[in-house]
Formats: sequence, C-alpha cells, structure tokens
Amino acid sequence: TFKNPKANLLERLKESGSVGGEENGAKSKRGDESAKKKRRSEKGVDMERLADSLQRLGEEDLLQVVQMVHDNKTADTYTKNDVDQGEFHVDLYTLPDSLVRMLWDFCVEKLGS
Repeated sequence: TFKNPKANLLERLKESGSVGGEENGAKSKRGDESAKKKRRSEKGVDMERLADSLQRLGEEDLLQVVQMVHDNKTADTYTKNDVDQGEFHVDLYTLPDSLVRMLWDFCVEKLGS
C-alpha cells in the first residue's frame, strides 16, 4: 500500500494493469500455501522478511518492484491494482520462485538486509 502516492507513481500504476479494484490472477489455495512457504524458506528466502523489506523500500524502488512483478508474473499470480487509492497488492506466495528470488536479491541490494 502506498500512502499519499505521487503523480508519477499513480501514472505508472495506471499503465501497469487493472484499475478500480479489479483483480487478476488466482488466489492460492490454503493447502498449497503452507507447502510453498516451507519450500521457499528452504531456498533461502524468508517470506516474512521479504514482505517487511518491500514495505521499507522507497517510492522509486517500489516502482521497479511493481514493474518486476508485472513482467514476471504467471497466471497463478494474484495482484490487485487500485489506482484510485494508490495501492498495489500482490500475494507473495503466488509468485513464481524465480521472481521471489529476484525480489529478495533486489531488497538485499537496496536495503542491505
């Protein structure tokens, strides 16, 4: 969620996907979620730390994250783009493993954690 988004961010969100609360992708099933969570932690990606790191990124870095998600998402990826509220939601557990690793590496590079 972006609080008080700048015009540049709103413009990029409009260009990047659905508008007005529309959703794309599919929500993950509860049974699959715990298996994915365990599998990802075994690959060296702490999903909770990734979520925290994404929230700490600056606006310019968040624009890159939104672009990475849109460029690399699959049919199973759940995203919600609400331009009016300046919000972009993504279920990290529905992202492909390669994108999770890409986001993790990006956060480590930008935040050093």
